[in-house]
Amino acid sequence: MEDAAIHISEIMESRHSYGLEYVVNGEVSGFILGASMLFHYGRTFEINDLAVHPDYQRLGIASKLLERLLEDVKQQGIVGVHLITAAEGVLPSFYEKFGFQREQRVMLMGMETE
Repeated sequence: MEDAAIHISEIMESRHSYGLEYVVNGEVSGFILGASMLFHYGRTFEINDLAVHPDYQRLGIASKLLERLLEDVKQQGIVGVHLITAAEGVLPSFYEKFGFQREQRVMLMGMETE
């Protein structure tokens, strides 16, 4: 839990961060969080986190958070929205409902440092 708090805190320290909470009965039941970055072709937004508490999943909360974020970044003139998600399971089809497509021009690469 401490790592999650640090993760969120680091994103929120960015001047270009953006986040929304979904509150049920005074408790945060979901949130979306990310930041925009400027590239030569315009400012883009990267969704870093979209999470809903297990007790509130399958109630449309993630959809509402994502819809609101997409409306807001469009109004800000953001030229694109990106995210990284698991290749299997329900998440790719969830994002595809909102117009996200699998990128063909880029590849995620990683390296262990330890």
